[in-house]
Amino acid sequence: MKVIFVALLFALAAANEWALFNDFIVKYEKKYESLTELEHRFEVFKQTLVKIARQNADHIAIGGEAVFGINSLADLTTEEFLSTRVMQNMTYRAPQIDGDWIQTTPNGNVDWRSKGVVTAVKDQGQCGSCWAHSADEALESFDALMHGKLQVLSVQQCTACTYNYNGCNGGWPHDAYVNAVQKRNGIDLDSAYPYSIPQAGSCKFGTGNADHPVANAKGYISPKAGSLQNMLDTTGPVSVCVAASSWQTYTGGVLKTCPGSVDHCVQAVGYTGSASTPYWLVRNSWGTRWGEAGYIYLDMTANNGNICQIQNYMTYPTVV
Repeated sequence: MKVIFVALLFALAAANEWALFNDFIVKYEKKYESLTELEHRFEVFKQTLVKIARQNADHIAIGGEAVFGINSLADLTTEEFLSTRVMQNMTYRAPQIDGDWIQTTPNGNVDWRSKGVVTAVKDQGQCGSCWAHSADEALESFDALMHGKLQVLSVQQCTACTYNYNGCNGGWPHDAYVNAVQKRNGIDLDSAYPYSIPQAGSCKFGTGNADHPVANAKGYISPKAGSLQNMLDTTGPVSVCVAASSWQTYTGGVLKTCPGSVDHCVQAVGYTGSASTPYWLVRNSWGTRWGEAGYIYLDMTANNGNICQIQNYMTYPTVV
């Protein structure tokens, strides 16, 4: 009887996993090319469920809440996630930063989205172009602050025209400000030069020959380490680079711990200091079906305000 009971439990568990996977397929409109691919993705999905349970248990153990769950990336292996959404193999190259650490003091609330200078969340897809998205988003925001008009700028120009290699292989925002924009006398609109992963290694124009530039920059500024709160209070939504290896399964709530090294670039758009757990408000580039409608909340009090190393690498363009 005990053997039959155990077998029944396993059968029910398997049925529940398949039901969850089926719901996942429907919700995120997943399409697999063959039955073999479907079966493989189901096995990956089951591994993700185990990972989610472990992550939530660990997070709750340190006083957090269950912030991990099933999202649009649940059918990717850890290796696939790291190779397509973050810059796992990029050599860290910091911008010019000086000065002493500035203490974060959670108080008040700031949200640059409410000021009309933050565009909609984008989706980089299976391409390590987060750095280009981060640079492009900062360009959009600081151009809007300078000229009073929010425009959706070409992330493709930042992706394909910064380096002499495929932009899906990673990079750094400060190189995009200079090489993709300043040296090309401006940046196009997204509508004029749309995002295309297959063309991420091929810039459509040469140096100084931007088609229809609508914004420009003359370099960039690197705020002092630890000054993110001050930047958000007084300056604007800056580009930040973070350690994001644990973000694959994030679905919502305040993340309190963030291991790993810097491997991903995003945009800090504000903070909520008045919450019971104050948090940084961070815009990601994995689409609106990830996280909090494309955003992640990071505990402002964790690691002296430097959760995910969010205050080590900050930049914004000098817009003209």
